Amino acid sequence: MFPTLQYSLAGLDPSKQYNVFVDMILGDPNHWKFQNGRWVACGQAEQLSTTGRVYLHPDSPNRGSHWMKQDIVFGKLKLTNNKNTDQSHIVLNSMHKYQPRLHVIEVGACAPGEQKTLLTHSFPETQFISVTAYQNTDITQLKIDHNPFAKGFRDNYDRYVSVDTF
Repeated sequence: MFPTLQYSLAGLDPSKQYNVFVDMILGDPNHWKFQNGRWVACGQAEQLSTTGRVYLHPDSPNRGSHWMKQDIVFGKLKLTNNKNTDQSHIVLNSMHKYQPRLHVIEVGACAPGEQKTLLTHSFPETQFISVTAYQNTDITQLKIDHNPFAKGFRDNYDRYVSVDTF
């Protein structure tokens, strides 16, 4: 995913173990198109039949102290529109708005009656419209200039869903 998701965590128990993962939910009920230089809603969003796909951060599980000492970067998160792909990708519909959600869940043994902590956070400013080909030429140039994975974009970019501005 470009640009990558990056988060900072605070308030975790430094000695407890946590898994950190991301999922995507629809950001609104619309299908979108890029028309006359802007995004326009054009019909209802399609629901994906593959639900519950998450991307577990590769450092999971780890202690709270690990998660709080530096930013958590989801640099290897891959998005696709291929519903038959393996579980390592999050499947999205192209031309739909999505909202990434960050989840932090406590892992490990617990005493009887004790509950695990699950925290879920989303930030409206991280909503995006998924595309298989960039609709905005400025975004295309930005990716070519700054994305370390731009080679994939140049060679066969329609296999992976990318993020465009709206």
